[in-house]
Amino acid sequence: MPSVSDEALKNYLRAGAIAKEAREFGVAHVRAGITSLEIVNAMENLIYERGARCAFPVNIGVNEVAAHYTPSRDNNLVFKTGDVVKIDVGAHVDGYAADTAATVEVSTTRYANMIKSAEDALTMVIEMVRPGTPLSSIGATVSRTIRGAGYRPVENLTGHSMERFNLHAGLSIPNIETKDKSVVAEGMILAIEPFSTAGSAGKVGGRGRGPIYKIIRDRKAPSEVMALFGKMNNEFGGFPFAGRWCDKLHPNAEPLVTKMFRLGMIMSYPILTELSNGLVAQAEHSVLVTSTGCRVLT
Repeated sequence: MPSVSDEALKNYLRAGAIAKEAREFGVAHVRAGITSLEIVNAMENLIYERGARCAFPVNIGVNEVAAHYTPSRDNNLVFKTGDVVKIDVGAHVDGYAADTAATVEVSTTRYANMIKSAEDALTMVIEMVRPGTPLSSIGATVSRTIRGAGYRPVENLTGHSMERFNLHAGLSIPNIETKDKSVVAEGMILAIEPFSTAGSAGKVGGRGRGPIYKIIRDRKAPSEVMALFGKMNNEFGGFPFAGRWCDKLHPNAEPLVTKMFRLGMIMSYPILTELSNGLVAQAEHSVLVTSTGCRVLT
């Protein structure tokens, strides 16, 4: 039996089911001519309608963009034929989160094998995870599976362990073989997310300010900034949030968010892109490690 409480398991399962539904909705509705904001709004609304909250803004990574892009007020891309679209979604119920992702190629199949290599790597890892499984072995399995299909794993993107109100709880699940001697333990909640790429670098990088933020500290600031900061803290807590979400909290949110960023009250996640501009695919499930294996939550 999993070593989590019955209440925690109930919430993880509910969050997982809702995140899965949102992911499948996104996969079914991405097509040429649709905007990323249309997809994201529909997915995020679905999560709220089902009684959960977003664990982070829905991420839409198109082609060489691997992570940390969500549409903003002035950057709302339109999908086109041939795009390779990553849809990464998280939901939480009372802080118990589930994180899942899938990749869609819009109206073509040129990169079907690259997408499948990430999916196959995810399947292989899920089959091998159990208490005592070394993280280095997980990374080696992902790398071997993706390289065997003729692509590269993205070396500097990883999965992660999760705990209540904490999306990244300290354990990184590698996509390449490492020297990390850590092992998986019963009761852990893991987000396993292989990334494959057709790029020659096999790594991502990003600089500057992206559209996804996280609260990091309270500090003295003008009263209008503090008023919005308080609402944000109540609404988002320690989970990442989108700048566009703040529009519902304050009519002058955009410049106030900028002030918070400059004051170091919030951090920004840079948009991560494959360094050689190669296309990237992603597959992800959240799992609960049980005494004999793992249980897929998403």
